[in-house]
Parts: sequence; C-alpha cells; structure tokens
Amino acid sequence: MLLMLAVVGLYTICSLNDKYAVSKAKYNGAQLTFLMAAGTVPFLLMTLPFSDTTLTMNWLAPVFVLLIALSKYLEFDMSAKILEQMSAFELKAWLGILLFVSYFTDILLAGEALSIFKLLFIVLTTIGLVLIAVSGRGQVNYRKILIPLVLYLGARFLYGIVVKFAEGIISSTLMLLFALIILAFVMAPAAKPLTIAKNSPEGKKGVIIVILCKIPNALGLLGENAVTAESLTNAAFISPMMLISIFIVGLFSKSTRPTGLNLIGSIVCIIGILGFQLAGML
Repeated sequence: MLLMLAVVGLYTICSLNDKYAVSKAKYNGAQLTFLMAAGTVPFLLMTLPFSDTTLTMNWLAPVFVLLIALSKYLEFDMSAKILEQMSAFELKAWLGILLFVSYFTDILLAGEALSIFKLLFIVLTTIGLVLIAVSGRGQVNYRKILIPLVLYLGARFLYGIVVKFAEGIISSTLMLLFALIILAFVMAPAAKPLTIAKNSPEGKKGVIIVILCKIPNALGLLGENAVTAESLTNAAFISPMMLISIFIVGLFSKSTRPTGLNLIGSIVCIIGILGFQLAGML
C-alpha cells in the first residue's frame, strides 16, 4: 500500500509539472516534447538494471518502437495545447474515458462479460465530464482543443494496445527508451534546445524544473512495475487515486479550485471512475 501511494505521489508531481511547463514556462508542443523525451532518457537508462529488458529479433520490435514514438509525440504535443485551456485534473478526468474504451475493447476482443454495474458507472462518469465541460465553457474553448483532446486520448490508447501486443517481443521499458531517443533527435530542430530557456518567462529555472521532474517519473515507472508484480488490484487503483490526489491539491489553489458545477462534476467523475474500478474487482 505504501509503495502504491508513493507511485501516486510521484505521478501527481509529474502531472502538475506538465501544467507548469505550459502555463508558466510557456513551452510550445515541440519544446515540451523535446524536454519530456530528452529529459526522461537518462533516468530510464538508470532504471534498466531493475527493469524487464526483453528484446527479440522479431521484425515487429522496431515497428512497436515507432508506434510508441508516435504515441508519445501526440501525447506530449497535444497535452501542450490542451493544458493551455484546462487544468491537469480536468485532463486526467477525461482520461477516464480510456478505462471504458479499454473495457469495451476487452468485451469485443477478449470475450469479457458485460457488467451492468460497470455500465452504470460509465454513465455516471460521463455525466461528471459533461458537468465539467459545461462549467468550463467560459474558460475552456472546447472547439479549439477538441481535435487535440481526441488525438491525446487516442495516443494514450495506442500506447496501451502496443504494449499489450508487444509482450514477449520487446519490453515496455526498452520500447519507451528507444522511442524517446528517436523523438528527442527528431524534435531537436523544431525545439531549438539552446534557445528554450532564453525564450521562456521562467528562463533556465523552468528547464531545470521540468527536467528534474523526470526523476519522479522514472521512479514512478519502477514503482508501478513493482506494484503490478505485487498486486494487480493495487496497480488498477493508481490512475483513479491520481485523479483524487490532483483534485485535493487543486483545492488549495485559487486558480485551480473547482467550484459550482465543476466541483460537482469532479466529484461525480471520481465516484464513477473509482466505482468502475471497484466493480471490476467484485
């Protein structure tokens, strides 16, 4: 339990740091993607002795790496656009949709039985998301971020699908490492690394903060692997607990504190996503 809570804390720091990188440091998609990729690589290299490093001579291995690179590019680049409009909590709430997409995918592909309880929690979460969207209509331009949001969610879903199909061919750690190395090289010309700090309101401090936050990200990856090996149930709770932790942190800031319909929608989303997880364990 303590390890799971530690992972939730580490990932929460990373999520809040993403918002900082966009709203205060003012990094664009190319800059954020480069910093995320290049900043994570050294720490992933340090975790290799403690990670699964399965790698076979299967021709699909490089295909999976390129798909992960595409997934991460879309995730980083689209998140920069989305976080200009909404909070880290709202973005995590929208990620709850992926739980449900994955659920219906399992029903179609793996023959999982349809659960009435899970369907009810899906409806409940949808209601919460609608309330959040309605409450943020004046602050969040959903027309502007609709396509980035769809691409972001699609990228996160693609990542999970690739990891699933790559089992036994190449480990998720190696896939991510190779993908981020490719991404860092590809994005360097557009990001102009030497001018990132100069053109940011946060200067060198912003670059240092963003890169240092890759340490908790790498530690979180290690911790998540350990939690998964120990208990699939605890691993399943990491995402909804992140949502709760970001919500609690947001309560202490005037700029992110939910009120009115946003507060109601946030609570409904948390209940829906947490209930969906619990329903799957019954």
